[in-house]
Amino acid sequence: MKVVSITTAFPRSEKDVLIPWIIKLINLLKMKGAETEIFTSSYCGRNSEISNDINVFRFRYFFRKWEKLSHDMSVPEKLKSNKLYFFVLPFFLLSGMISARNFAKNNDFDLIHVHFPFPLALFGIAMKRVSKKPLVMTCHGSEVNMAKKNQIFRKIFKWMLGYADFVTVNSTFMKNEVLKIAPIREIKIIPMGSGIVKIDEKPSQNSDRMKVSVLFVGRLIKLKGVDYLIDALHWLSPEKFELHIVGDGPERENLERIAPKNVVFHGYQTGKNLEEIYQNADIFVLPSIVDDQGFTEGLGTVLLEAASFHIPLIASNVGGIPDIVINEKTGLLLPEKNSEAIANAILRLEKDKILAKELCDAAISHIMADFSWEKITEKFLSLYNSLI
Repeated sequence: MKVVSITTAFPRSEKDVLIPWIIKLINLLKMKGAETEIFTSSYCGRNSEISNDINVFRFRYFFRKWEKLSHDMSVPEKLKSNKLYFFVLPFFLLSGMISARNFAKNNDFDLIHVHFPFPLALFGIAMKRVSKKPLVMTCHGSEVNMAKKNQIFRKIFKWMLGYADFVTVNSTFMKNEVLKIAPIREIKIIPMGSGIVKIDEKPSQNSDRMKVSVLFVGRLIKLKGVDYLIDALHWLSPEKFELHIVGDGPERENLERIAPKNVVFHGYQTGKNLEEIYQNADIFVLPSIVDDQGFTEGLGTVLLEAASFHIPLIASNVGGIPDIVINEKTGLLLPEKNSEAIANAILRLEKDKILAKELCDAAISHIMADFSWEKITEKFLSLYNSLI
């Protein structure tokens, strides 16, 4: 079986951070016999290549200097960062559709899988019209948030979804959001797993540490709500608690400006450095919000990473997060934008070690039952086979 996966970006190096769960899925599907080729955009003139034994086709769409619509940040972030990229967007879409048609004419494959189908479904539709192959679309969250912004976008997205042979989403919340746009579609929930391999045994803690280590990992953008987590430190003793923030993004400068001395910014981390930070954490907090544009978490896969290191979870009750954090069972679920509630939850877990361990154990069981990569891979493989 040969699958063409259409994505906004594909890693240029191990430091690219946008889609680690998709890369993980592609590699696991390959091990099960589903060979995958990538169809994606160029970055500053970067050519097609073979990366880790995966054929990556990159289409050119503008002058090298301005081929930056993806890869270093998501497309919506890029458009917000510089309005001139709205001029580049039509060239991106038109070039992508033309390249997709040509790709379908010149390559043999069995199935097309589009990730982030608004607007990348246009490329999948172009391929399907030429190849007559089945088309799967997977919604991760950010593209659905964009599609909801106005009636025109909603109608375009509904039209796009009509070409899909099957639609999958990553959470119950996202399924409901897509159904509001296309209520006639059959939609299957297949979540994404963690980008980090699960740790089977609880890491030993450093008994010499004087402070409780509270951890956040993620992009530093408004919908992550990190400013509310920093504000929660006003209710916590700086001699006893320390906040570690891992990640980068457009909000970092603002967050550094408001952060007290017991906040450590690590920047973007990966590999063993990130694993060591997880191993030294006592409590993990994902304080995500619904931002001023109505955007929020599609799932919150970082929670799966944290739970796999046996760290008790605190998170906001928004988006797809409740699929992972079941309140008082696999973690503590809080109302969004409530710094005092975050502080009280941190204090509660710090004081009640029995509760913290019970939440960790239940979270691990929940992940193994519903979010293991083995089960996710089998679900996609079964879906592929049913369509071919």
